[in-house]
Amino acid sequence: MAERDASVVQTLKGPEGLGLVRLEFEVHGGCGRCNEPGGCGGVSLAQPLCSKPKSMVVSDPIGLSVGDKVRVAIPDDFLSRGVTRTYVVSLVLFFAGSLLGAALLPDLLPMRWQVSHDVGAMIGAGVGLIAAWAQLDISQRRAPMVSPRILERL
Repeated sequence: MAERDASVVQTLKGPEGLGLVRLEFEVHGGCGRCNEPGGCGGVSLAQPLCSKPKSMVVSDPIGLSVGDKVRVAIPDDFLSRGVTRTYVVSLVLFFAGSLLGAALLPDLLPMRWQVSHDVGAMIGAGVGLIAAWAQLDISQRRAPMVSPRILERL
């Protein structure tokens, strides 16, 4: 399990009176060698895109208040499952829809519409994106991804 420190920025009431808090994670920059000789400077390039702190809503088992610092445990497979669900499956459905649309739509639609292979690919890609959104929604309802867990107050 990966552990990160966070700050409580908001307390919320969840369903059935369950206590929730919005945590804000600081964005740290890589190895810290950006300005040293041999450092890649990658964080300097990404800084304009990632300058805002990241936030997340989690359950509050210990009664936190705004301003508290906490240590949070994030399951190791949290990132890999999220990437697979969100990007890999979505891209596969997008490209499959595009290929099927380009191959089938020009032959299946009436001649008066005169759909070219390119238009069929665009329509198929759109259908693939809708299918990707639907699978993500359904998979999240069936098996929600594990949220981070608050370990302790710092």
